Amino acid sequence: MKSLTEFESKRLLNEFGLVSCKESVAKSFEEASSAASEIGYPIVLKISGDGTEHKSELGGVKLGINNEADLSLAYNEMQINNSEVNEFLICEHITGKREFIAGYHIDKDFGPTLMFGLGGIFAEAFTDVSFRLLPCPREELLRMVHELKSNALLNQFRSEPDVDLEALADILEAIAECGLADPSIQAIDVNPILINGNRPIAVDALVIKL
Repeated sequence: MKSLTEFESKRLLNEFGLVSCKESVAKSFEEASSAASEIGYPIVLKISGDGTEHKSELGGVKLGINNEADLSLAYNEMQINNSEVNEFLICEHITGKREFIAGYHIDKDFGPTLMFGLGGIFAEAFTDVSFRLLPCPREELLRMVHELKSNALLNQFRSEPDVDLEALADILEAIAECGLADPSIQAIDVNPILINGNRPIAVDALVIKL
């Protein structure tokens, strides 16, 4: 199995309509600084490249970088802690009170399967997920969203507006179509999907191929 990098994974999914945060790959601090200025602070700095799938555990994610001085400190710290890494990802800092996850995998009994669920700190505690066998029509994607026990979060919540359900279905459709388009794809993990205002945005993604 081979894992694509986060950047490669999102670029592939973007081809099928996935909406994700703005981002750029940098191989030097100068490139990172230029990318941050273009994207606009605050930004998120992540390690990138082969072997960085579990970057949070490696201390390879720094949120809320507000200026070039903060970026320099975070960049140097990551270089020290991950000396083998020579590629970084500069990402738009997306915020949202509501968080979901979605994924695709090849089930040994049922074949291509799509998953959607509650994300964030409650994901493991509640295991609130729904599934569909693929391919399936778009209306089934909307139904699976409403099957969550926590589907009240899709409505107005703590001053946040109703979630754009069609945009959420677009993300699920992009994941399904990407997986079905390439038989070598064994799994897709999009986690988290943050609801920014009413818009669902994919913040991280991983594609695993044979």
